[in-house]
Amino acid sequence: MKPCTCFSSLALLALVAIFAAGPACGQAAGGRAVIHIGGSFNQALADDAEMGFVGLDLFAGRMMNNNVCLGFFSGYDIVHRFSYKPYTSIKTGGPDFTETLAVVPATLKARYYLSITPMIQFYPQAAAGVYKTLARLGGNEVGGISKNMLRPGGSIGIGLDYWFLLTTGVGFEFDYHILTLPDGADPFSYWSLRVNYGIIKF
Repeated sequence: MKPCTCFSSLALLALVAIFAAGPACGQAAGGRAVIHIGGSFNQALADDAEMGFVGLDLFAGRMMNNNVCLGFFSGYDIVHRFSYKPYTSIKTGGPDFTETLAVVPATLKARYYLSITPMIQFYPQAAAGVYKTLARLGGNEVGGISKNMLRPGGSIGIGLDYWFLLTTGVGFEFDYHILTLPDGADPFSYWSLRVNYGIIKF
């Protein structure tokens, strides 16, 4: 057998072995725990919302099988941030005031993992739970929110993980969140774009 042909055959066998190995090469699979720590940019979708801001989020789940993952998600998402000089500060030369509206989700989240390669996984996800709003708006309101409240809500989204070191990886997520408001008001919604640091626990 020619050296070139032999090398090609060995390379082909190696590729087959890698792809056949599946979860062993490093991905979320049945019986494993998955932890994601993420930094996000969040934007309220209300017409009176200004530019959003950053947030910090955590997901901890367990793989029920090679596809389904159930877990808990929470975080601190600043969805509106706006600085201006109040009338009193204009007269006295005082400091600017910064409006912020933050949302703290506490939800149960389900993911369905689809393996693209042994190291790359895509997943749609959905969650339901409660959302705590933290409003520092100086008497104004954004999207019908003017004070702190606890409201039911949920999210849908998609994500992608790249497991580059067997049990360590990076990923990206996009989530759309919606929560109800009291007195029949229109729901409040925002989106999050997140970069995750992922860990798999056996």
